[in-house]
Amino acid sequence: MIFSKLTKLILVATLLALGCATAPPLDVGWQPVEDSTELTAMARRAFDLVNAHRTARGLRVLKWDARIVPVARRHSAAMAQGRRPFSHRHFQSRAQEIRRFRPFSKCSENLALNYGHADPAARALQSWRASASHREAMEGVFTHTAIAIAKSAAGKYYFTQLFVRAR
Repeated sequence: MIFSKLTKLILVATLLALGCATAPPLDVGWQPVEDSTELTAMARRAFDLVNAHRTARGLRVLKWDARIVPVARRHSAAMAQGRRPFSHRHFQSRAQEIRRFRPFSKCSENLALNYGHADPAARALQSWRASASHREAMEGVFTHTAIAIAKSAAGKYYFTQLFVRAR
């Protein structure tokens, strides 16, 4: 009887300790599987492809806003590290963060996930063009953008592009 109560007590204490454990904080720095030069160049290529798409449709080109990059990087890194699902969840918090340094009248987001392609940036653009809602964001009345990419240990590329229409 005493052993049974002691076993239960140890089990409950262990479960409580595990349940209260928190995950280590998100690391937005470059991970060992990432090449910062590759991902920065890839983000720039995706930006150029989006602007080429806009130009072909008679739309104004977007300006790069480097201040938006860390906001996009946090989301891409969280998805690549398995901290968040691949989704637009918490987009409003990313928009509010941008609003602190760049007042805007409109904000939107495009995500892409791909792997196994020779040109992940071109594949991201292809995916965005194939989706009505993503194409709408890409062709929207925005003025500024930034793109950040993170790479998972499995070699998957997570793109986050944020768009704003500055006031």
